Amino acid sequence: MIKEEICIYQNPVELSKGFTGFLTKLMSVYPHVNLALSGGNTPKVIFDYWAEHCKDEIDWKRLSFFWGDERCVTPENEMNNFGMTKDHLFDKVHEIPNNNIYRIHGENEPEEEAHWYSKVLSNKLMQRNDVPSFEVVMLGLGDDGHTVSIFPHQIGLWDSKDICLIGEHPESGMQRVTITGRVVNNAQYAVFLATGKNKAEKVRDIIKNRQAFVDRYPAARVNPKKGYLYWFLDEDAASLL
Repeated sequence: MIKEEICIYQNPVELSKGFTGFLTKLMSVYPHVNLALSGGNTPKVIFDYWAEHCKDEIDWKRLSFFWGDERCVTPENEMNNFGMTKDHLFDKVHEIPNNNIYRIHGENEPEEEAHWYSKVLSNKLMQRNDVPSFEVVMLGLGDDGHTVSIFPHQIGLWDSKDICLIGEHPESGMQRVTITGRVVNNAQYAVFLATGKNKAEKVRDIIKNRQAFVDRYPAARVNPKKGYLYWFLDEDAASLL
């Protein structure tokens, strides 16, 4: 039985407040939180909110940043997830220790980087059943039902025994280093963050009829075995529920 909670907010800024409250509540319990970030527009709004409102509200020394996936491009490329986070958060909140940032190097050879980042996660995170376990994994929801960088045409990668591997965008062919479903579902809290009407159909499909889409959408396979699944949605993304 999936342990799931759905939180709906008026707009992305209110969602950012809600997710910040969720995170700070966890930080009041956990001595340190390891957070896997995602790319996309919704995290960008959250990072802007943190930079503007939370410089002194969050104990940044007790929060470490990792990534669930990264495009194989340099940080200067606008498609790079670390580069986006740097622009919207790290360059503005100087209280974040550099030693708490563990980025995937998209400019490196993909297979070597996937192997290296697997070792980083194994060394830095708590292990459950010999698999790294994040306190929180932030997840995006693609219009095609993908999450992290596992796409529907490669859905078999979800159950890989690897910690990290290479996903490939179905149209552009761009390679991405990504954690696998094994790591996502070993998190203590897996958190979907979705805004906009273009997300509404997939949100409805997965929440209301998960089993019908589990072989089509990687996002429908998110089911933390010993943790919790949260949905943080704005009213547009939740409009078909």
